[in-house]
Amino acid sequence: MNVIQLKKGAEKPFHNGKLNINEEDLSDSVFLKDGEVVELTDYLGGFIGYAMMSFEQRTHGWVLSHDKDAHIDEAFIREKITGAIEDRTPLYNQEDTDVFRIFNEIGDGIGGLSIDNFNGHLFITYYSAGIYKIRNLVVQVLIEALSPDSITEQTRFSIDGRMQIENNHVTGNVPEKIVVTESGMRFNVHLKTGPMTGLFLDQRETRKTLLNNKRSHNETFLNLFSYSGSFSVAAAMAGMSTTSVDLAGRTTELVTDNFNVNDLPLDNHHIHIMDTFDYLKYAARKNHQFDVILIDPPSFSRNKKKVFKVGRDYPQLIREAVKILKPGGELILSQNLETFTLNQFKKQIDETMNGLGIRYTLKDVKGLPKDFKTTKGYKGGKYLKIVTIKLAND
Repeated sequence: MNVIQLKKGAEKPFHNGKLNINEEDLSDSVFLKDGEVVELTDYLGGFIGYAMMSFEQRTHGWVLSHDKDAHIDEAFIREKITGAIEDRTPLYNQEDTDVFRIFNEIGDGIGGLSIDNFNGHLFITYYSAGIYKIRNLVVQVLIEALSPDSITEQTRFSIDGRMQIENNHVTGNVPEKIVVTESGMRFNVHLKTGPMTGLFLDQRETRKTLLNNKRSHNETFLNLFSYSGSFSVAAAMAGMSTTSVDLAGRTTELVTDNFNVNDLPLDNHHIHIMDTFDYLKYAARKNHQFDVILIDPPSFSRNKKKVFKVGRDYPQLIREAVKILKPGGELILSQNLETFTLNQFKKQIDETMNGLGIRYTLKDVKGLPKDFKTTKGYKGGKYLKIVTIKLAND
């Protein structure tokens, strides 16, 4: 086993539990191989832990164990996966939900690996070529432990310097559309192709809150960056009229299919294939007003010559959205940038609203659901922040 040393001064965070290894932490990483298990030491040779090199966009590797007597072998990997499955036992016993995360990367002990359950169909994501080397063992453990209807894998890592995302069938019969149930709502999921499945599992609690907040059809809900319209479904089932906005042409089909699978008529529900900022300006010109606006943008996107960066451009989204929000209305603000903390996000919201001279109250704050297990050793793992604010009535 190769031994790698931290630079002088880089050891303190690791002694305090840090698990993600960045290139700048290491004295030398040139000779290391993706997927290699190494012994990590401080600059004096003191033992830190055993780590797996995992050349991802986020990190250069992950500490897997601080136990000097540990063996990072097949038994170790197997124990991590079966332990995560056992932790999710209550989720398997739910009557109204059959979709959730089984394994959440370093939160469950192995960085660069996630496993999702879609009504008995498993979806494995590998975030580095190194972690992909253990794929056969991962699949074997899942078949033995769960006897799934099917397994599909997705690789998300650089090949020859270019990020490539591919979905590959592993075993079982994978339908073109898998219907899953979440909090009694039904959603269509697509595992065979594309980088996204059709349902972001980390937003389950947001959808559940929308669903349980019963309203009337006279109240209106605007879903910006709506993708497949799962938030719109939840709002519609709570009784609201909805408007879904997204630039992707496939949005109309995805939203319509999700409404249909829930036997929801499309009356009083609208879909706009537009740039979000263009829609906000259009809605303001038309004097449209909404009771609730949900904003859930990507961290980064490019539309022709426009570049959207969530950390930089979120305040402008808020400024434009409040122009079409009714007095006393609610903004549900979601942000998923790993390097942006909840406190930073709340401060950004507060500064934006104060700059507009608009009074508001903080109504709710949410993060990741429990199946997206996190650890203190990787602060970036708590990437999701959902802040709901309510405007004053005047």
